[in-house]
Amino acid sequence: MNNIVVLCIAVLVLFYGALSLNVSGMRLKRRSDPNVTEAALTKAIRAHGNAAEYIPLFSVGLLYLNTVAPSPIINGLAIAVVLCRLLHAAGMFLITSVNERHPLRFIGALGTYFCLFALGGALLLHWGRSGA
Repeated sequence: MNNIVVLCIAVLVLFYGALSLNVSGMRLKRRSDPNVTEAALTKAIRAHGNAAEYIPLFSVGLLYLNTVAPSPIINGLAIAVVLCRLLHAAGMFLITSVNERHPLRFIGALGTYFCLFALGGALLLHWGRSGA
């Protein structure tokens, strides 16, 4: 099994954990600190929720492909997923409102979509080659 893919998934899992802790911390702070706005809490929740939508799917698909058909392309896809998820979250935290646009958020989302379709294509390609 290729260690690059496993490392990337470990980073994604730890990143998801950090986003989870951030939401919990924001909720606790908001109870006692009036400076923690609803917008700040909403950004944290949205960044966490968005990660929750994609990280499990990428983790399962990448682990599967890494096990049955490891390749440099899968390594590159894993690295791209990590970068895109980090860029998206950074863009979320750099805005003042979730309705605001930020280039990092856009690039992260667009890259995530590209990676999602690349993962699906790689899975279909493997399925076709495995004599399905």
